[in-house]
Amino acid sequence: MRHDSTPPPAHRTRRTEGTRVRGRAERVVSAVLTATHEELGRVGYGALRIEDVAARSGVNKTTIYRRWPTKAELVTASMRVAADEEEAIDTGTLRGDLLAVVMRTVRTSQTPTGRGIVRMLQTERADPEVEALSRVLRDRRWQRMTALLERGIARGELPADVNGEIILDLIFGGLYARLIHRGEAVSEDYAAAAIDTVLAGACAGAARLPNGSQQEK
Repeated sequence: MRHDSTPPPAHRTRRTEGTRVRGRAERVVSAVLTATHEELGRVGYGALRIEDVAARSGVNKTTIYRRWPTKAELVTASMRVAADEEEAIDTGTLRGDLLAVVMRTVRTSQTPTGRGIVRMLQTERADPEVEALSRVLRDRRWQRMTALLERGIARGELPADVNGEIILDLIFGGLYARLIHRGEAVSEDYAAAAIDTVLAGACAGAARLPNGSQQEK
């Protein structure tokens, strides 16, 4: 009788099947979340349909619903992934970090998807689900920007008792007012001048609040 040392086919399948499934699952998730992000920028939250996400991604609608039972869960997952995929910034200086973040925001806002998402956040804020999504994005952005400011404090670029919210509100509030509300361009020179102005004030002790007035996120 011939003895074949080759493992049975079923064993080979079990060893490799998990890798294939995981790889396919990752591709499905990536395709669906990318399509959701694009559809969100195209039509906004209210008009977004799972059928359109399925058509754009090439993934069956029932597969999408199994993983994300509601539209809110799908959109939140898509926005979180988009935010997490942004490359971490550490130029070595606080000024450089802030300028890099500002210019990345400017570039994103100029893409069709970026413009669509900004429009959605502006016009659909009355929708509780859109407001919840906006809050998630704000919290994640605040965490990242706080870490950036803390690095600056550790390097001695800012006073230890500086109020980070004032700094970020002045820089990014002005940015959004110019870029979104007035529809005007934001050049790197303009952004650098705005950042320098705010940091100079902060280093001079202006970005502080009286005791008991500290804002919390």
